[in-house]
Amino acid sequence: MTTNTTMKKHLFASLLILSIFHGIAQTHAIEIHQNNRVASLLMSPDEYTNWISNDEFNTPAVREALFQDIYQKFEDEFDFVFLILNGDDKPSNLPFGQLIQVSNDVAGIGLNPFDNSSSYGSSGKLKAVMHLTRRDYLRSGPSLHELMHNWGNFGIDTEGTFNGTDFFRFIPHWGVTGGSSKGQLGGFSQKTLIDNGSGSYSVEPFNSFANGGNSIPYNQMELYTMGMIPLTDVEDFDVFTGISNTNFSEDPYTFDATEKTTYTASSLETLLGQRVPSSITSQKDFRALIIVLTDSPLTTEQWDVVDDNSEKFSRTSSDFSGLSNFWEATNGLGTLKTDDLNTT
Repeated sequence: MTTNTTMKKHLFASLLILSIFHGIAQTHAIEIHQNNRVASLLMSPDEYTNWISNDEFNTPAVREALFQDIYQKFEDEFDFVFLILNGDDKPSNLPFGQLIQVSNDVAGIGLNPFDNSSSYGSSGKLKAVMHLTRRDYLRSGPSLHELMHNWGNFGIDTEGTFNGTDFFRFIPHWGVTGGSSKGQLGGFSQKTLIDNGSGSYSVEPFNSFANGGNSIPYNQMELYTMGMIPLTDVEDFDVFTGISNTNFSEDPYTFDATEKTTYTASSLETLLGQRVPSSITSQKDFRALIIVLTDSPLTTEQWDVVDDNSEKFSRTSSDFSGLSNFWEATNGLGTLKTDDLNTT
């Protein structure tokens, strides 16, 4: 009897310490799948409906409160957190995906240092949070695109379009910009560009803001801003502004431009400064938390989809599907760990 009473007192004291440490009680049921690669967060039907219809990922108070709750369940071990809607179809009022930066300590990419991580429940580890609006978007995309937004494009003025005719300032995307290949943030392959003279150009079909979800890897400039390769490995590329007379409906695309700026390693360093940390010492191995938002417990089939997507997206090899995971997209230079949630 005395032993049981003592144990109960110790248990109560431990729970009290945890409550004081965390500050608030967890308000959502969070379940970790048995393979420890993905979790689910259960909302009430009204809360889930409001989250979608009111785009509450973009309401700071609601978003930050949700993450404060998530951090009652998990330790501060994640660089990125993906929130994925448990739906077969993308809600019509929401974009395919979105990234909101939480902190930055990288110089030389056009972005000042900042740290808002405490608003989310992190103590400086968390870099960004992402919202993907269909159950399978982690694997098919735009997960690679959204991750790239953590590092770029913040330093190069670009011009782009969503409809092929109306052009405007397009940071943080590449717009009408060349690269070693098409970029996750848009742009075309520099080697396909043809100068027709008198400010007229032809180029392969491309998009100003994205290029095919996870079907393409990161190009050299994207890898540089991520810290994967040195600036000397980035081939020269052109950025066009003053775009007019476009034909973006046939192959090849054609356009006129009043200004073409060619960027070299030297001119990029002059514009952006040196990247700190450099590619020699920069972080290349990251950890991500994958959480499915839902208003009802996930079915076995739904768990299977997100668990399989998490495994394949974090794999350090190819599954030969034609879709790039993070390791493939970084040419094997970077990793994104999503497993072992039971240890967090």
